[in-house]
Amino acid sequence: MAKRLEEYPNRIREFRLANDMTQQQLADVVGMSAVNIGHLELGRRDINLSNLRMIAKVFGVPTATLLSARDNPKG
Repeated sequence: MAKRLEEYPNRIREFRLANDMTQQQLADVVGMSAVNIGHLELGRRDINLSNLRMIAKVFGVPTATLLSARDNPKG
C-alpha cells in the first residue's frame, strides 16, 4: 500500500493539468492555498483523507484513482 500512497502527488498534478487548472484554481475550489497544492504535488506534504476526497470530487473520480498510477487522467 505504501507504493500506492506515493502516487498521489503525480496523480493530482496529472488530473489538474488534464483539467486545464492552475494550482491556484484547484486551491480555490478545495479551500486550500496554492502553496499547499504545490507541496502536495511535489510530495513535500502528506495529504489527509478530507483533502483527498475534496480533490477527487473536483475531478469526478474515486479517491482510489488518485492513489493509483494505472488510470489515465484524460479518460
